Amino acid sequence: MVQTQTSPSSTGALAGKFSKEQLQWLDKAKLFARAITPAEVIASDKENVFRRDLFEKACSAEFSFGSLPFPTTYGGAGGDYVSFSLVNEEFGRRCVPIMSSLGVHVLSQEPIYRFGNDEQKSKYLTAASTGKMLAAFGLTEPNAGSDTAAIETTARIDGSGNYVLNGTKTFITSGASAEFYIVMARLIDPADESAARSGSADGIKPRPESTKRSGQITAFIVERNFEGFAIGQKFDMLGMRGYSTCEIVFNDCLVPKENLLGAHGEGRKVALSSLAKGRVTIAAQCVGWAQGALDACLDNLQRHYRDGVITADAGGMAAKLGDLAVQTEAARVLTFQAARLIDAREPSVTVAAMAKTFASDVAMKVSTEAMNVLGMDGLNPDLLIERIFRDAKAGQIYEGTNQIQRMLIARDLLK
Repeated sequence: MVQTQTSPSSTGALAGKFSKEQLQWLDKAKLFARAITPAEVIASDKENVFRRDLFEKACSAEFSFGSLPFPTTYGGAGGDYVSFSLVNEEFGRRCVPIMSSLGVHVLSQEPIYRFGNDEQKSKYLTAASTGKMLAAFGLTEPNAGSDTAAIETTARIDGSGNYVLNGTKTFITSGASAEFYIVMARLIDPADESAARSGSADGIKPRPESTKRSGQITAFIVERNFEGFAIGQKFDMLGMRGYSTCEIVFNDCLVPKENLLGAHGEGRKVALSSLAKGRVTIAAQCVGWAQGALDACLDNLQRHYRDGVITADAGGMAAKLGDLAVQTEAARVLTFQAARLIDAREPSVTVAAMAKTFASDVAMKVSTEAMNVLGMDGLNPDLLIERIFRDAKAGQIYEGTNQIQRMLIARDLLK
């Protein structure tokens, strides 16, 4: 049970929409977020530095955000996904520097809860819940983004029954700072791996069809101190900065057989079941971005609002603001519908895809319009609009592009 703390109250207008416990989680999020100064937010973005201290504070017993939606066994906080979505909306609204890393941290614990054995749960989940271990998710590759079937990273079984991984994962959030990673690789015969890694006479690396057909996508828990593991290129990106985003490289990386997650060939199931929940988290973050941009517009228009009347020069902007408020609230409703389905143990991949797609599109639209309304003021880092604008574009891309989400939705409708 979450303890009530002295914090900005979220009762009142929200009392009929969420439970007392859920609102307590929101109050904790506000307490955490408001303690971070705008200067800290701007510095994390500008310097592209991950705030490990804030992450560990978020996972501490005082807040327990790092294990919020998990049962109390293995250190879970016993909350739900509606509460976690409320936290992520608040963090998105205020551009909390650890927001995305926290979301991926929870995403990466999910498959261990679902597919891990008791030994794996005891070793990784307890440490993850306290922030002692930061988790990351290794799925995306240079030639395999939203298409999990195109994974090229390979795993083979050596003479001792352990696994040897080769390949590269890219754009891994928290990659340069994490202690362990949920990694998807294609389990193949040694002969197939030799063919996949050999070069042709012109130096072009072939991708034999036999390798792609024979390999079973399988999940592993990989620690950063495993032999053959390395941090590759670090990315200085347009948005989503301060999250240690990088490549992770496996060069004959030795993974103990005890770190197989689930059964051979279950990798896609492991990935997709976790990503469905992760997309709800992203949707909540996007709602927060949209609300943050909307708040900045409201603050600006207050100057034109006198005695209940909007001045003539602000009439057009006010009408636009009303439209953006409608879209933001619609994104919020769809997002929390997806979260409530998870809590009811009826998670919908399709509704999650709808929420992620719509909320990220709304975040992009609202932040763009906010920039138009505010003009040069929108470029002021202190208002955070320009950061929201840059981050919102990433929201349309990562954990499955919106184009892919629309295809998933259509595929489900056509069944």
